[in-house]
Amino acid sequence: MDIQKGNHNDKVLNQNLNDKAPDQQLLIAQLLFTEKPQQASPEKLQAALEKFVGTVNNISENPEQPSYAVEKFKAEFKDSVPIPVLASFVGPYDFAAELDELKSSQFWDVKNGTELMNACKYSVSAFSMLSGGLHYKQQAELFLAQIEAALECYPDCKAIYVPHSGKLTLPSYFYEGRQYGMTQNFIRTAVNARFFRISNSEDMLVDTLGFYAFGAADVQVHFHGMEPGHVVEYVYNIADYLFQSEFAVKSGDTIDGIDRDGRIQPYIEWHAQYEDALIQPVRTVLDINCGKFAAGTREK
Repeated sequence: MDIQKGNHNDKVLNQNLNDKAPDQQLLIAQLLFTEKPQQASPEKLQAALEKFVGTVNNISENPEQPSYAVEKFKAEFKDSVPIPVLASFVGPYDFAAELDELKSSQFWDVKNGTELMNACKYSVSAFSMLSGGLHYKQQAELFLAQIEAALECYPDCKAIYVPHSGKLTLPSYFYEGRQYGMTQNFIRTAVNARFFRISNSEDMLVDTLGFYAFGAADVQVHFHGMEPGHVVEYVYNIADYLFQSEFAVKSGDTIDGIDRDGRIQPYIEWHAQYEDALIQPVRTVLDINCGKFAAGTREK
């Protein structure tokens, strides 16, 4: 399938369908800076992190890479006792944006996102070790807590980049998202709704990229004849429902669709099933067949 940028640019994007997403991916947030920030002390980071997750203990002797055992979140693995997850911070280090055209075409939440990425020369990374042994909602909670702690200690941050989803946002967008609760703020920060036009047709595709990081399915709608902005909002709403419902939708289920004004309507029933994604990286997606607006063919 040949795809184009989501706007009306005729540039054809090359994709590699051998690019298969891993079953799980480390959640990493990169705080980006145009000027090198002063390094926050381990004590300052610890105090900031404890505001959001309670007691933590720094187990690292390297001040440039503090790592905190988080008592609130203990990973459980087979044949072992629960182990505190490690919340780690690295940097500030030199940063150089590594963007292909596919990634840079999907910075929908930041105006001139590619230019901003290229202007940033330093980064501080936040991630957690052993978090694969947590429930995905706990992983998300800790991820957001680490970002907020890092933003408190590095107030000159220009942007937040999440590599596994290609999501680029501004700190102000992150802070605004707190009012909507953990689920929506995680999706706003770490899940990217992408929009593509299919070459030589009227077909379009919107998918989410991000849930595969903890082994769950993303969302995909392959369509024509609908307003793309409505579909983007729709897939974000479906992603929110999946996250909150423990991914309760099964293949063959019906799901509420949207009307021509983009409003979700219970009388519009669309069928859903799990398939391989049409756009790289190849991963499992919940494909939503939008009835008369559906494009392409579906797996049986």
